Amino acid sequence: MTLRPGIRVVWRAVPPGVDRRTVSRAVLAELLPSARFVSRCPSCGGEHGRVRVEGADAAVSVSYAAGWTVVAMTQEHAAIGVDAVPADAAGLERVLPGGADALSWARVEAVLKADGRGLGVDPARVETSHTAHGWTARVQGAGADGRVWRGEDVEAPAGIVAAVARGA
Repeated sequence: MTLRPGIRVVWRAVPPGVDRRTVSRAVLAELLPSARFVSRCPSCGGEHGRVRVEGADAAVSVSYAAGWTVVAMTQEHAAIGVDAVPADAAGLERVLPGGADALSWARVEAVLKADGRGLGVDPARVETSHTAHGWTARVQGAGADGRVWRGEDVEAPAGIVAAVARGA
């Protein structure tokens, strides 16, 4: 599927022995060379979690799956989320209702990353619907703001599925 204008998605293999964050930061630096990227976990203070951009008007998101890093970037939307999952991921029905598969999970997690709360929100609260140009989603329940997220499935390396979500 072709992504909407204003969204870039870049895949990069993570070489053996190289930290995956090193690879994602290199991709981010290529996409936004004048920017600085900061990740700070709100729970533990560690250098992981949502990536924030300083020094450029852009939103980014990063995911990792099966030896790959994927970075989504936009300068036209306030928020973006990307998630990549091995296509044969199992056990997802424990966290998503209705016989969830890997692509359903990638869509849900992309929405929660774009939303900014990540897995601090129960993934089962994300409801997705198919549209002519991809899919839409809303986070239901307490703390939900009614925002509609628009999403598209992303071409991925063999054995991986991926999705990107952005604010409507």
